Amino acid sequence: MTESCRSRRQVLTAGLAVGTLLMAGPTALTGCTSSAPPAHDEPDPLEGPAQRAEYDVALALAVASTHPALEARAVALAADRQAHAIALRGELRRVRPSPPPVSATPPPAPVVATADQAGAADALSGVVREAQDEAAGLVAMLPGYRAALLASVAACCASHAALLA
Repeated sequence: MTESCRSRRQVLTAGLAVGTLLMAGPTALTGCTSSAPPAHDEPDPLEGPAQRAEYDVALALAVASTHPALEARAVALAADRQAHAIALRGELRRVRPSPPPVSATPPPAPVVATADQAGAADALSGVVREAQDEAAGLVAMLPGYRAALLASVAACCASHAALLA
């Protein structure tokens, strides 16, 4: 036999090593992110972005009804933020079908658009940038689908921030 031929023992050992890597690889990688939902006594990280999206919808609609020059951009923002709120609430219900514990956070104040059009545009731009920053900050902390959902929210908010600038 030549040296290029492998013994049966070497082939079996190599096969066992590859099989072990194939079996342990996915298990080892799943430890990189936690896909377990938060405990019922902990607030879900998506709750903040969902509440923010709902507030942004109310603000955008108030601006649209008060400032005709901003109406098209504000209505587009409201529609997208409403879609974000629906998607985030859907994910929250999927993970926790029962209602979350009562939060100590007070409800947001009623939304009133400023009389100044420049101030209203700045307010919309500010809330959409805050939403983008919040969503982008959570992306690295969340697993798969949830991270992708927030990345999509952040990207959409970035496009609205550019349109409002």
